[in-house]
Amino acid sequence: MSNMNKIYSSSLLIILSAALLFSCTKDISKIGVDVVGKNPLNVVYTDTITIETYSELIDSLRTDELSAHVLGAMVDPVFGTTNASVYSQFRIADEYETTPFIGENTELDSIILYIKYAEEKIYGDTNYMQHFTVYELGEDLIRDTAYYAFQNLRTKSDIIGEASFIPRFDSVTYITKPDDPFNTKPDTLSKIRPIRIPLSEDFGNRLLNLDLEKYQTQEAFLEEFKGLYITTLNQNVPSSGGSMVMANLNDPETYIMLYYHNDTSSYIDNGTEIFYNFEFKYKVDINAARFSNYNHYNYADADADFRRQVIDGETELGVQKIYLQGMGGVRTTIKFVHGQKIPDYYNYAVNEAKLLLYNVDEESNLLPIDKLTLSQKFIVDGDTSNFLITDASGGERYFGGAYNSSDERYYFRITQYLQQLIEGKTDDNELRIEIIGGAVHPNRLVAGGSMPTGLEEKRLVLQLIYTKIDNDE
Repeated sequence: MSNMNKIYSSSLLIILSAALLFSCTKDISKIGVDVVGKNPLNVVYTDTITIETYSELIDSLRTDELSAHVLGAMVDPVFGTTNASVYSQFRIADEYETTPFIGENTELDSIILYIKYAEEKIYGDTNYMQHFTVYELGEDLIRDTAYYAFQNLRTKSDIIGEASFIPRFDSVTYITKPDDPFNTKPDTLSKIRPIRIPLSEDFGNRLLNLDLEKYQTQEAFLEEFKGLYITTLNQNVPSSGGSMVMANLNDPETYIMLYYHNDTSSYIDNGTEIFYNFEFKYKVDINAARFSNYNHYNYADADADFRRQVIDGETELGVQKIYLQGMGGVRTTIKFVHGQKIPDYYNYAVNEAKLLLYNVDEESNLLPIDKLTLSQKFIVDGDTSNFLITDASGGERYFGGAYNSSDERYYFRITQYLQQLIEGKTDDNELRIEIIGGAVHPNRLVAGGSMPTGLEEKRLVLQLIYTKIDNDE
């Protein structure tokens, strides 16, 4: 048997046998007795399949070059403190044969870091004032290198920027002057105000006065200016509450703008010399290296039950609650305890198998994630990987995974997966639940375990309908 065939072996003998032997099963109907005679089809429903479940830390999560990067800090009553930071390059827009700055005797006016964020992606207390701190990197970021959520890079010692920020979602209106004011109306565009962090004059003057050779190639510029680290210092992490924003780094509205003037860029107004600015932009484009760092502080201030299960490894506590968290946090494993191939699997057909997962968290201002994913383990040539189960190919409406807020639950349809177990086409009876896009979503979930005390109606449950042919031999 090939290695790939070995991947698909195991099954469900005791699961389905238990469903038949114990009184908890319900005989829905006997179909075609008048035709089959003594060999009726028994359609059986059960929701008492034994499930073992527990939550664990995600050991590694790649966070380089994401579609968005989480920024901010908050204290969750269950999961404790999390601090989300970003490392990023900033690149020049072109390679210059002559100085990129206009005029003689240029002088710095200011240098500002602007960060665009997603309006609909604020997590936590939207009225909380965040405090961001910026450092210059002291080591290279490399574009095609894998970076993980737990990694840190060396930074220079001096703080080069700080700012407080509340995501108010107020907008600023930009009016673009037309080329021909007699024939064209001004263009008006409203945008959410970005995060605005003033950077130090010393840093700005260094960029303004770099030797020309540093602006002649991207490589030379990045050797001089390796990038920025944007974070929340530990002393600014909240004692409770807090919030996080989804920062769009690879966006035209995220950049460093250097404002300057020269000795001829002025005019006299009522006897006063007024200087007007020139601008030079450093941007985060598609080629810029960047990654997120997520610090969970070893979950030192997390809920005691969470720590016992996830940190101390008391997996039996999964009968009460299970946990999921984005940002390289926590995932959940589900096992069907009794599993081996059914010799007469051809006498069994799984009509429907649905796994239900209920939200049991009462912390109403921390919304659960919109979507979860369900995968199974495959071992090929000694390497372990996880892939979506076969049922996922049926699409979201069939497979599930989306949160139903009215029922406070998720479902996954795993009919084909269980049929494969019965037939010995997969040897894995262990599934893994994770947050979709966990690298970029800060959301979390507290769900009912397999036998939660006082919350039996919100237990993790497999609802199974199957048909058994009774052979008369």
